[in-house]
Amino acid sequence: MAGPRLFWSLLVASLVLNAMYAALAGVLVPALVSRAGEADKEANLSIIMAVSSLVTIVVKPLVGAWSDRAHTPWGARSPWILAGAGASAVGIIALGQASTVLAIGVGWLLVQPLLNTIEAPLDAVLADRVEPASRPRASASYAGGAALGLAGGAALAGLMVDRIAGTTMALALLLVATMAAFVVLNPEPAQRPRRVAMPWRRAVASRDFRLVFAGRLALVLGSQLVMGYLLYVVMEFAELDESGAGRLVPLLVGGHIVSLAVGAFVALTWSRRGRVPVVLGATAVVALGLAIPLVWPTLTGLAVYAVISGLGRGAYLTADLALMLDVLPSDGDHGRDLGLLGLATVLPQTLAPALGGVLLTVWHDDYRVLFGVAVLAVLVSMPIIGAIGRGAGRSPRAGGGSRPGAPGPARSRRG
Repeated sequence: MAGPRLFWSLLVASLVLNAMYAALAGVLVPALVSRAGEADKEANLSIIMAVSSLVTIVVKPLVGAWSDRAHTPWGARSPWILAGAGASAVGIIALGQASTVLAIGVGWLLVQPLLNTIEAPLDAVLADRVEPASRPRASASYAGGAALGLAGGAALAGLMVDRIAGTTMALALLLVATMAAFVVLNPEPAQRPRRVAMPWRRAVASRDFRLVFAGRLALVLGSQLVMGYLLYVVMEFAELDESGAGRLVPLLVGGHIVSLAVGAFVALTWSRRGRVPVVLGATAVVALGLAIPLVWPTLTGLAVYAVISGLGRGAYLTADLALMLDVLPSDGDHGRDLGLLGLATVLPQTLAPALGGVLLTVWHDDYRVLFGVAVLAVLVSMPIIGAIGRGAGRSPRAGGGSRPGAPGPARSRRG
């Protein structure tokens, strides 16, 4: 069912979608907020990002669930991908014209959830169309594209930050063109086999589903604790002012993301060992990277952390995405259930800044505490993932069956 065209299409679609997130959330929205009100830019930006993340927490699983139930002449996922791209493009162009904090906030409050109306059904394509044995390769394409998109989007937006209106117009056109090409190159069957839906409560009662969610939440929380305060960490460890540290942070983040892309593809060579062993090995590498600045609190130590942790995270994202597909509890609810698992990434990004602030207050701005707690959070995820049932993610054929999403040992139907 899945061939090279789908894998390359997923890579490009993931690259472009994540370039939108990186360019807008990472560079252009902060730049717009700064122009609208320099004095209160930090507080205004944190409020905008927190509120938009809270809306996304609700929107993503709902859109996934709605796409599960859709039956159109163009398939179930494709209409959502196209509609999401078109609506997002309009919102992105309008956002580029915003000049007040309120307008910017409303714009991003619309754009981030709209981008998730693309992401939720696009995620479900992996579960719908990729056989279990091919999932490591598809996951590597998807995760590698995400890493390259995050790096490329941030770099492009940084170069074009003085021409925000033109940049947002170009981003909007690129998004629509990419998603339209994805749908045209990978047409869905007009009618899918009817599948029995599972109630939300029963899906969440699946033990392996909960374990994968909890394991990812712990690891992402640990990683975000550090990445969210990276500018201040560089200022302290390298003894630089904000301007000097600001020039170094993009280099560290760029190195981290390039390493993440490399790790995503390296994980393919480990795929025969099964999803769970690769996830555990990658988690150990992430923990090792985070531990380095604890004993080497210098700029060099941070550079080594960025590379090693990036390699681990890339391998983790590839294997963990394949594992997520293996433990989906319902054949008829791929979009909804992947949307729920996606919250394990969104929630830590919302919680990490508040937790980091508390830790820094208690430890009197000693930024090494962030790395220490991050290592603990990442290590906590290992026994959680290790507890996943033997049938789930233990070999490339986990989940069994001749079609993607077929019931098998990876499917826990407890509850």
